[in-house]
Amino acid sequence: MQSIATADTKLNNALYNQMITEIRCMVCQNQNIAESEAPLAIDLRNKVREMVDEGKDEDYIKKYMSERYSDFILYEPSFSPRNLILWIGPFLFLAIISYYFFRRSFKK
Repeated sequence: MQSIATADTKLNNALYNQMITEIRCMVCQNQNIAESEAPLAIDLRNKVREMVDEGKDEDYIKKYMSERYSDFILYEPSFSPRNLILWIGPFLFLAIISYYFFRRSFKK
């Protein structure tokens, strides 16, 4: 029975460590909450620990954080209709520029 509890603790610690490196500190510039010592980062680490100990999964924790602090808090925001242009924009821009140069080269 103790080995099951130890395995659960190791999984919880792994999830906790993963999550605190994937969540951005909203106070510090480009630091995750694992690296930051800002009071908000400490509170967020405690909240992540609490949710992990309650058995919440990665998706739940990310959704919880993004609902409260916007998608900016996640280093890898989810794909949604709201941010569709951010995901396809670079490819669309490249296609338009390529088409422009292709048409221009054949006009001469």
